[in-house]
Amino acid sequence: MSAFKGRRSPYASEVRHHVADLIPEQARRVLDVGCNDGTFGAEVLGRVSGREVWGIEPHDLDAATAAARLTGVAQGFYPDALVEVPGAFDCVSFNHVLEHMVDPWLALRTTRERLSPGGYVVGELPNIRYAPFLFDLAVRGRFEYSDSGLLDRTHLRFFTRSSAQGLFESTGYVLEEFFPVVAMGNTRLPRTSKVVSVLLGDLSYLAFAFRARLG
Repeated sequence: MSAFKGRRSPYASEVRHHVADLIPEQARRVLDVGCNDGTFGAEVLGRVSGREVWGIEPHDLDAATAAARLTGVAQGFYPDALVEVPGAFDCVSFNHVLEHMVDPWLALRTTRERLSPGGYVVGELPNIRYAPFLFDLAVRGRFEYSDSGLLDRTHLRFFTRSSAQGLFESTGYVLEEFFPVVAMGNTRLPRTSKVVSVLLGDLSYLAFAFRARLG
């Protein structure tokens, strides 16, 4: 598959402070896979003096924008584009990227080869065990793809808490942090959302954030 020429990513750029918080302060070289326009990477770059943040992005217009914000950016798909990025990294981030891959297990094993000893991977994965989706599926009989969201039409893999944890453990990583994010209704009814999240647990969250280190 070729990279996207003359196109921007269809996904909104996000800072994702909670994922940036998962990157160890001592990580001096960071690679952001699917870096979009560099918004997240710029946040990570600005947190530590002397840090390098590289990016990989398939959409060339966003890759060009990110290149002006980050240390360097390779335009292409992961892991093929790794050949255009020099050196080893202390941390590699995957923010809603692994679910778009045919073989995220291979991607994570390949990442091991470019991580420094004791290196980390961080990021987010969507949670298919999400109550609104399950209601649509079980009650309404609906499983309809869309341009974005949980049933993004380019999602090739789907994860629950246990299968997401298994993804990292089966590829030789040790999970240090794994927690749900983006609670149902958190922007419109934050107080109600907190109560619902306590009652429903993972069922009320759209995604999981993670940090895993080399095993």
